[in-house]
Amino acid sequence: MSNAWRGVVAAMADEGRFALLGAVVTAHAQDAPLRRLDLSADQRRRLGPLLGSGLVVADGAGRLRPDVGALRALLEGAEGAPGADAGGADPERFLRRGRLEVRPRRREDRDRVLRYVASRDLPLQEPLTEREVTLLLSRRGRDPVGLRREMVDAGVLRRTTDGRTYWRERVTEFDDLSGGGP
Repeated sequence: MSNAWRGVVAAMADEGRFALLGAVVTAHAQDAPLRRLDLSADQRRRLGPLLGSGLVVADGAGRLRPDVGALRALLEGAEGAPGADAGGADPERFLRRGRLEVRPRRREDRDRVLRYVASRDLPLQEPLTEREVTLLLSRRGRDPVGLRREMVDAGVLRRTTDGRTYWRERVTEFDDLSGGGP
């Protein structure tokens, strides 16, 4: 089992951070999100581990919102949980100089490679146009359109019905959620 849970628990183990998380949740629920600029110096210091753990995310304008994705990822990665993967093949073995030239034949390996590439190339919870996704994936191989379609089919990447906007909402086993902070 991964140690990703440590970053989430450490982020909530401090009373000040826990209170700040509550304030972010409350403000978001009232459709009046807090902004980094609204926070005191102490709160801004305490915000780092919450952002690092994924419990709180900030948009480009500095508006803060809670994100339960970090908690979902912990549940999905827990030993004995459905879909938990204790190991598996190293997805990099299918890459040549960072490029995916041949897709793995086994479904398990293919899905693992798709999750790996998505975690490396596509930001989490950030809306992207079809063109932006294709451009980001073009670094990985000759067929970025096919790769994008495979990611949608595998549930690694989501899209709007009209196909104009894509986003990655699932945290994978390859995403670093440790936060690395106090």
